[in-house]
Amino acid sequence: MKPEAMIIGQRTVGADLPALIVAEIGQNHNGSLALAEQLIDAAAWAGVDAVKLVKRDLRSELSREARRRQYDSRHAFGRTYGDHRCALELSADDHARLSRRAARHGLVYLATACDVPSAALLDRLGVAAFKIASRDLANLPLLADVARRRKPVILSTGMSSFDEIDAAVGVLRERRCQFALLQCTSLYPTPFDQVHLRSMSGLAERYGSLVGFSDHTPGVLLPPVAVALGAAMVEKHLTLDRNLKGTDHACSLEPDEFRQLVHDVRRVETALGRVDKPVAEGVETVRAKLGRSLVTRQPLSAGTRLEEPMLALKCPGDGLSWFDRRQIVGRRLKRDLPADEKLSLDDVA
Repeated sequence: MKPEAMIIGQRTVGADLPALIVAEIGQNHNGSLALAEQLIDAAAWAGVDAVKLVKRDLRSELSREARRRQYDSRHAFGRTYGDHRCALELSADDHARLSRRAARHGLVYLATACDVPSAALLDRLGVAAFKIASRDLANLPLLADVARRRKPVILSTGMSSFDEIDAAVGVLRERRCQFALLQCTSLYPTPFDQVHLRSMSGLAERYGSLVGFSDHTPGVLLPPVAVALGAAMVEKHLTLDRNLKGTDHACSLEPDEFRQLVHDVRRVETALGRVDKPVAEGVETVRAKLGRSLVTRQPLSAGTRLEEPMLALKCPGDGLSWFDRRQIVGRRLKRDLPADEKLSLDDVA
């Protein structure tokens, strides 16, 4: 049985529908509203369906120890980890402006809620669906909170076993919350041998849900493959420049690459076609040229009773096929025929 489709913003997302392509901006705005706006514009130019950002309430997310911890990474935006995270955080007004900008482009605005206060804020801003990051799949209180808000939930599974996913799905189902599960590997970048795209079918079978793919591999190869394997949505990081400071830029796509990804996904969807094996328009012309027709294997006289060993198959294919031989075998020729003569029903009595 096909999983139930769900409405995300102005898009219907389902197993047999075009995949929802999400440009994950995440924290690639580097704390700059102007850069976030440029990323939304770039996402629209690339042809995506949705953009996704992240919202954190740092007091709810980080312990005092984590906030005060020295942060010496080359990607640090502050002396402590708290300062770093604060520098990367956009305000509620920023998110409201970005949501309106996405809407002007016809894009769905999504956001990852990292904590309950952020979920409440995003809900007030009218976010179309909640994304729950892999690290929060086991954060059942957060899942319970977003589930009660009656919006779809997109749940990444990059750090989780089936036991943990069972518990998370139980929380969502208990509250009758629509959801999709994303196959994901929480390595940045993800080696190809750790992607496990076949796990999407395992998730779909076990939970009867829509599935998708959150991609952290380099390049544009795997999202179209995931769609061919049944992904109802695909997600990939977007950056304006992979050399920018910040941990996610290196495994992100630049706008021209993202545009290629969208193009490739849509071509794959077109190529998937139908399940009833239709004969393509124009194939009959090719068959007439390259197919094979029944011809005489040797010269035959009028009155000869045709037998199968007297027949051969040769090009072109605009005559009787091998499947038509029963209409002439056992019948007598009306005229003399040379070898290699194409046979027709008019030749037999």
